[in-house]
Amino acid sequence: MSENSSSFGAFILLAITVIIYFLPTVIAGKRGHPNGTPIFLLNLFLGWTLIGWLAALIWSASAFTAQSTEPQEEAKSLVLAGDPCQQLEKLAGLKERGHLTQEEFEVAKAKILNG
Repeated sequence: MSENSSSFGAFILLAITVIIYFLPTVIAGKRGHPNGTPIFLLNLFLGWTLIGWLAALIWSASAFTAQSTEPQEEAKSLVLAGDPCQQLEKLAGLKERGHLTQEEFEVAKAKILNG
């Protein structure tokens, strides 16, 4: 009977160890982290080192921002109303801050100038 309980205890200990080992991957998955796969790979291959495991844990818990379409929508609204010079200035500001790509800038600029 003690051999069965010893085997069961070893299995439970192994399960707990695996859960703790892959905790960064679980956290990234639950949060829907966009870098979930790289976090898993870091955790899998370097998690056995304390530094690798901590790096994966910190990365999985780090803040991330979803890609916002707000600047593109703002650029579309610029086309609809206002003075064309002011619209172009605001559009150029969005492009300079990196909210618009060159292609998006050109499309919005053409709409302002043509309409």
